[in-house]
Amino acid sequence: KFMMQRGGSNLGSANQIRLLRDTDSDGVADVSSVLIENLYSPFGMAYSNGYLYVANTDSLIRFNYTLGATRVTYEPTVLTELPGGPLNHHWTKSLVLDASSENAYIGVGSNSNIAENGMDSELNRAAILRYNFASGQLNVFASGLRNPVGMAWHPKTGELWTVVNERDELGDQLVPDYLTQVEEGGFYGWPLFY
Repeated sequence: KFMMQRGGSNLGSANQIRLLRDTDSDGVADVSSVLIENLYSPFGMAYSNGYLYVANTDSLIRFNYTLGATRVTYEPTVLTELPGGPLNHHWTKSLVLDASSENAYIGVGSNSNIAENGMDSELNRAAILRYNFASGQLNVFASGLRNPVGMAWHPKTGELWTVVNERDELGDQLVPDYLTQVEEGGFYGWPLFY
């Protein structure tokens, strides 16, 4: 908290998505405006087929969106709730869609460092969740990923990859994070082993 305050990032979420646009292609954004407001700590975003998907800290939502629009005034459709709540240790929710735009994959971090808050507070956490748009079903795609923040599809193989932020406070003699291919049903260790 001391470091966050010192860096000026202890003010909480602006609860909005800001649009930055470079209209004259000089590498500098000359347009800066609020695209969407009244969100709840948004992090992940994805676009497909006229919809902008946003992963708030507690829900996956969808907006009608026309590419190029500078403001979203539509009310969101809540697709599913995500693990959040008053105890929300890793609040960020990464988001990618599969190539067919049939499923959303949401990275949800653990609610603790080493499960010190009990496993009941870790339900659907330390995992990548998969949400199917047609059925509305949310399930665990892979687990044991302490805090999967970045996700991407391999451009040639189509495999899902993620970067995982591992345990804190282990000292500087270990690699704290890792990059891994994610397999459906895979278990990647947290909190049982490092």
